[in-house]
Formats: sequence, structure tokens, C-alpha cells
Amino acid sequence: MKKLLSLLLVVILLSGCSSGETIVIASKQFTENIIMSEVYAQLIEEMTDLKVERKQNLGGTTVIFQGYQEGEVDLYFEYTGTIVNEILEEELPATSDEVEELARTGMAEEYGMTFFNPVGLNNTFALAVLKSVSDEYGITTMSDLAEHDSEFRFGANHLFFTRVKDGFDGMSELYGYEFDEVLRMDTSLAYEAIANNQLDVIVVYATDSLLRKYDMVVLEDDLDLFPAYHGAPLVRTELLEEHPELNDIFNLLAGKIDDAMMQEINYQVDVENRSVKDVASELIEDLGLLD
Repeated sequence: MKKLLSLLLVVILLSGCSSGETIVIASKQFTENIIMSEVYAQLIEEMTDLKVERKQNLGGTTVIFQGYQEGEVDLYFEYTGTIVNEILEEELPATSDEVEELARTGMAEEYGMTFFNPVGLNNTFALAVLKSVSDEYGITTMSDLAEHDSEFRFGANHLFFTRVKDGFDGMSELYGYEFDEVLRMDTSLAYEAIANNQLDVIVVYATDSLLRKYDMVVLEDDLDLFPAYHGAPLVRTELLEEHPELNDIFNLLAGKIDDAMMQEINYQVDVENRSVKDVASELIEDLGLLD
């Protein structure tokens, strides 16, 4: 009996040791976030002796951050604007650099989390038109659009109309838009509508895979209406203190993925139906991150 108890104690102790060497990476419920979480999971597995538990498609910001606070999540891929707006509940500063700095200092001071250098993409709101329309009218910026707004039909999801500063009203005031027709619909339906010549301008996210599918052009926000949503790993600082070798890994992608590249990566999963694991592995290889 004593031998059995001793054996059980050893098993329990060993289980405790091994669990301390497992990192939990979560992701939100959209393709880009899942891909980026998989990229970091693979990098950690390849470059360290640590094990990775993946909690992909876990939920939105609220669900994942609750998981962090309860000790069930160590890191995930987050966006500057989301951190400032939804987690810190602060007003968004005027410039992207200020948004990033507030996100970094706020998370460190209030929650003991480290926000790393952004990878480059800015998954913010944007206006987009078909490339054929951009070419025909010479429209490349949101200010250009104001010269033809009365000829165009505009569509956006319901959320866009509820936002005060960077939604429909704020946009119309800043750029002086007066569209021929304004429609509210889900983003997926808006893409279909513009492809079927039922809309001319739609609100998108700048890294959407469907932008590539429908050969669309994202208009430059030349008056800086939309806040920055630069993405980077958000990591439990305690984890970095225990495993300082992770710091270099989380900075490997800094500045390496722009909006166009992320559109292509998302396209491979959303449209070409490639696996997240394969796309993430290929991205790591293409960027030479393990060389």
C-alpha cells in the first residue's frame, strides 16, 4: 500500500512538472487570428523544448481575456485598437504610434502582459471598390471618392453605423460624402452585392481574403479616420520571465507581414481551403524564420 501511495505521489509530481512546461495559445474565431496563433505555436515547438496547447476558435476578445485572467491562456494575437478600446476602455489616441504605446504600457501596468512589436498588418476598417472602378474613375484614396460619391451606392454592416467617430456619420462628416444610396447588410453579403454590381463602395477589413477573390482595391484613408489595428502577440509577462528565450521568438515576425500579404495568406485558407497548419508552416519557411 505504501509503495502504491509513493508511486501515485511520483506520478502527481511528474504531472505537475510537465504541466508547467506547456504553453497555452488561444485564438479568436476568424481565419487571420487562427493562422497567426498557429505560426507562433509552430515556432515555439521548433525552437524550444516547450509544449504547446492550442485553443483555436476559443471566442472573442472578452472570452479569451477572461481565460487569461483565470490562468487558462498564456498568449494570443491581439490588435492595438482592440486593446485600447475593449480591454483598457480608453479613448483611441490620434496616431497609430500613440495607440500602440498606450496598448503596450496599459497592458503591462494593469494586467501584467507584454505586447510585442506589431507584425506589420493593420486590420482596420477600410473602404474598398472593384479594381475596375478604381481604374475607371482614378480613385485610390477616400478623398478621391468624394469627387464621385453622388454616383455611387454604399454598403456596410450594422456595426459601422453604430460607431460614432469612425463610423458612417463620422466618415461622412470628415470626407463630405453624400452617396446616391446607402444600404446596411452583413459584410459577406456586401461582397456579393459589389461583385453583382448592386453596390459600388463597401466597408471591409483591410486584410480580408475576399478583397483578393473579387479583385478589389482598398482606398487609402488619407485623412486618418480609422484607428490603427496593428497585430502582435500579447503574452503573459510571467511566462517571459520563466522562459526568456521566448522574447526573440515573439519578435521574429515584427514588420514582416503587410496587409497585402495577410490578404493572400487568409485567401489560401478561406478560398483555396488549405489547412491552417500547412499555410502557417509555409509562411515560416518563406520568411526564413527557422534559418
